Amino acid sequence: MVCAVRSGGVYAILLGCFIFTQGFVASGKDGKESGKAVASAGSVVANNAPAEFQWNEHNKLSWDDFRGNVHAETERSAAATHCGIGFKTKTEGPDKKPKVVVYNTFYTSKSWVRPDAKEPSILEHEQGHFDLCEIYTRKLRARMEQFDFSVADIRAALMNIYEDISREYENRQKAYEQETVHGTNFTAQKHWREMIALEL
Repeated sequence: MVCAVRSGGVYAILLGCFIFTQGFVASGKDGKESGKAVASAGSVVANNAPAEFQWNEHNKLSWDDFRGNVHAETERSAAATHCGIGFKTKTEGPDKKPKVVVYNTFYTSKSWVRPDAKEPSILEHEQGHFDLCEIYTRKLRARMEQFDFSVADIRAALMNIYEDISREYENRQKAYEQETVHGTNFTAQKHWREMIALEL
């Protein structure tokens, strides 16, 4: 049996991009753990594999995506999945119309797993965290598509929207952890897996 323990989220402002990162740590009865995330834009790890990637409906997480050094806080820690939601502004078209681009990212160089902790149940639970990240990326994108760039303080207005969605996201991740008992309640885990699939 495996249980996941959620660690805190952080805000980072990097080069005009706003990134909300979530960290998730899973731990098992026999000293196993899974889950955590943070940003390192544009970097590459060994074998030219990307250090980060976007959510994709055709690609599920695999343990090969967990390439970071093990940073276990306890001996029960088995793995850590790092993922985050971010946005940036850009102009496009001949009229240079401003647009908000929203994305999510999984950070392979920050995510890690102990060699003896590569269990399917832990990976499935962590996929749920990344899927929730995608759901709230879409919610943020939908809100940002309606953004009025004529407001007086664009930065503050964008951050208000971002923080609203981030709070919803944080609460949903907490509910996922609590209701699945960190992945150990398999009936609840199945319910969440089905619910997330419907929302996606």
